[in-house]
Amino acid sequence: MMNHDRLKPCHDRVLPKWITDWLKDPVLPEDGEDLDTVYCLCRKPHQGRFMIQCDGCDEWYHGSCVNLTASEAIPLDDWFCPTCR
Repeated sequence: MMNHDRLKPCHDRVLPKWITDWLKDPVLPEDGEDLDTVYCLCRKPHQGRFMIQCDGCDEWYHGSCVNLTASEAIPLDDWFCPTCR
């Protein structure tokens, strides 16, 4: 086990292109939309967490709610939520 005081930032990892693109031009909420808008099966706001949109119903889902990480989603051309499958 390690104490958090001994943790150091990781500088040797290459970030995926979508993250570097987002850091250059972050997608911010549009006028009238706030970060508390609810999405997903859990009906909670996105609050900056990774989300993915279903290509069938166009609903948005938290990656953690559908057992999908951002790195797993990068190579996907299409993704369908549990309801649309």
